Amino acid sequence: MTPFGWLVTAFALFMAGVCLFTYVQIERHAHQTRQRRLARERDVIVQQYQQTP
Repeated sequence: MTPFGWLVTAFALFMAGVCLFTYVQIERHAHQTRQRRLARERDVIVQQYQQTP
């Protein structure tokens, strides 16, 4: 393989890594947001239950 071919291959692998990293970060953020929303809903239910005489 020519040096240019190695360069193209290395760049393609680098870009694949960047895409994978970005995907993981997006999914991680979505999961954290979902967990926060569920925790907030659970807190509201607990507060309503504690206020009931």
